[in-house]
Amino acid sequence: MDIQAEINWIHKEIDKVQDPSFVEKLKHLLQSINNTAIDSDAAYNLDIENALGSIKKGNFYTEDQAKEIAKKWGRK
Repeated sequence: MDIQAEINWIHKEIDKVQDPSFVEKLKHLLQSINNTAIDSDAAYNLDIENALGSIKKGNFYTEDQAKEIAKKWGRK
């Protein structure tokens, strides 16, 4: 495996990305690679705090809505 060729391919593919949520997820993935367990715990706790804040703002799905969304997974 030519690691540099793989990195070059990844760079080209990333340059094509237009989805901000994908970029954010990729950023978190890359940041998590070198983080210690303490950093991971802090990030986990922050995620929970952010999720609870979203719920308080009404940003959630009902059980029925979630079931309808799940039915569409894998279908295009």
